[in-house]
Amino acid sequence: MSPVRVTFRRTVGMARNLYTTAIAYGLFLSGAAILFAFNLEAAEGGMSRLSSVWAVSVSPFLPALAALFGMDVWSDERRTGRMDILLSAPVRERDYVIGKFLGVWMMTMVAIALSLVGALVGLRLSVPALCEATTLSGFLPAFFALGLQSALWCAVSVASSALFTNSAASAAATLAVLVAVPRGLWFALANWSPIGRSRFGEFPVDEHAFDIASGLVSTGTVISYCLFIATALFVATKTVALVRCVGRGAAGLRFTTRLSILLAVVFSVLASALAVRLDETLDLPVGGVGATRFSQRTRSILSTSRGSVTVTAFMSRKDPAFRQLAHFLRAVRRESNEVGGIRIEIRYVDPTLDLGEAQRLVRAGVQNGSLVFERAGRIIENFPVAGGCGERMFASVIERIATPFHRSSVYWTCGHGEVSFEDYGPEGMSDIARELSLDGYVNKFVDLTSGGTIAEDCAMIVVAGARTDFSSGEADRLRAYLEGRNGRKGGGRLLVLEDSADALAVSAILSEWGVRVSGPPTGPTRTISGTDVIASEFGAEHPVSRPFAGQQVVFLKPISLSPSAAVAEAGTGADRKVFTELVRAGGSCLAAAVERGDASSDLDIRPTRVVAVGDVGFAKNGALRTYANANGDFFLNAVKYLSGRDVLTEVGADAGRLVSGMDRATRSRFAVNTSVLMPGAVFLVFVAATFRRRRRQ
Repeated sequence: MSPVRVTFRRTVGMARNLYTTAIAYGLFLSGAAILFAFNLEAAEGGMSRLSSVWAVSVSPFLPALAALFGMDVWSDERRTGRMDILLSAPVRERDYVIGKFLGVWMMTMVAIALSLVGALVGLRLSVPALCEATTLSGFLPAFFALGLQSALWCAVSVASSALFTNSAASAAATLAVLVAVPRGLWFALANWSPIGRSRFGEFPVDEHAFDIASGLVSTGTVISYCLFIATALFVATKTVALVRCVGRGAAGLRFTTRLSILLAVVFSVLASALAVRLDETLDLPVGGVGATRFSQRTRSILSTSRGSVTVTAFMSRKDPAFRQLAHFLRAVRRESNEVGGIRIEIRYVDPTLDLGEAQRLVRAGVQNGSLVFERAGRIIENFPVAGGCGERMFASVIERIATPFHRSSVYWTCGHGEVSFEDYGPEGMSDIARELSLDGYVNKFVDLTSGGTIAEDCAMIVVAGARTDFSSGEADRLRAYLEGRNGRKGGGRLLVLEDSADALAVSAILSEWGVRVSGPPTGPTRTISGTDVIASEFGAEHPVSRPFAGQQVVFLKPISLSPSAAVAEAGTGADRKVFTELVRAGGSCLAAAVERGDASSDLDIRPTRVVAVGDVGFAKNGALRTYANANGDFFLNAVKYLSGRDVLTEVGADAGRLVSGMDRATRSRFAVNTSVLMPGAVFLVFVAATFRRRRRQ
């Protein structure tokens, strides 16, 4: 049996007989699971892959685990004097070092595998729908990334152990080299710089785990890890070899050995810098875990659009959003090539590196951190990436470029404390207004206090959370618009988003049109934060709500709606009002639609339509950016229905977005299962196995 194999088995056997190994496994699994639960909640609705979220949750704990497993592989030998006995045998130091390294690495890889199993089992128990698209093969790149990182940490730990006779000092030195110094320095630089992470990016180790887990493999990064692993093992070997020279007067040999260590470190640093400089990035088609699946609408737009378009990401490559955006753009390009439609060329312009192109874009009015669409050398559209870039938005821009359409206006009331579509903060509605713009609408304010009729280009009026009552003149003008008394042939269209049960500014008008506003829902409801309400019951007989089966809409502070007496008192034909519940939760209706009029006799006369939603917060920027839900789709579908356009027939989260759909109770159960029950079970199994082995000995 080879010395490497003997040393490997001895290292693993000694670790298995220690109760501290069971404690280390339990703490590692619990810590990684807690961070995974937090990261999963933070990534909800983002473009991250599930495997990447898991990888960046496990990666920070690997240095500590490697330091714990490797702290006494040599220091204990030196302290007890067994090292002299080992070195007296005709075995090369390299064989001992490699055997011990493989033993420590094996113990670490077992911990990573247990963490992956725990995460998958926890997801299977808590979120079966998410696990339908989750396969073990999709986690292989993440497993490879963590294995590569753990190999380096274990090699450094073994080298550190060879330098110390005290195990605790070895572990402390390893953690200082791997965690405290690099992360502390990076944190200080990021906070010292006026632009923070936009200049320094995320911590490189976290970037590596995230990128490789998502299928973006950097050859420079992989080569650098391999070089440093070999260097750490070389340092450990030469450090052990120095023990043979103690007391033998071999000063020259000790000097040359130390010089070889220094030269090896310098060589690895320079070779790593060269590998990074000549880096080639491989985009592997990783599937199974958060794979980008585009809707039929997007595929149809890509396949029917012709010509070519250049999409430029004008942002720093160190921007935290760059990696997710680049992955999404590559997925769109692959999809377009598969369906044989419009040819998409992707370009990346870093304002600090590509000065010529950056200057051209800036002169054209493009801001840093934007996505730019160009055709025939002319900028067609650009918008900031910070506001979010998803499948629906991208498809809308491509459709607009390929097939220009008539633009109609959405008029927003003002002067009553309404939420503004020009407010870019979390309490504004700029995000949904931008999506309306991409769909061809023009957002405008309307002042109902002025005289005259509503402009002809008005597709609909939006009352977004009015807090003060409308004057009698404003109410009369709104009634005239709805009843078609302003020169229009047919009725108007109105979307009302209520702010709260205490601010019912248009309740009288809604009551006249068949909607009565009540208080908050009284029945049991699902929640995410404890104050919001998750609604998953949708009316199957109405075009606004029909596509939402299996989806969920999150209302922040909803109030319930019900039919008013106007519905029962309405007659037939042109005077008939039809009340339809669109969304229900807790036994209460949270969104409803009313239609009055019969256009069957004259197709040129359009019926009056009113959609009322018992919450304005569901469409605010904060809700759209925080929750992964169908809120934006529901708002857009209501707008399309009111304006007379074709409504969405397929809804849901954008392709590539991570959506777990967990409410507060489910998320709590998931956290308990993965961070307490499963690590506890592993701890007990290891303790029982260790106790049994010790009794046999």
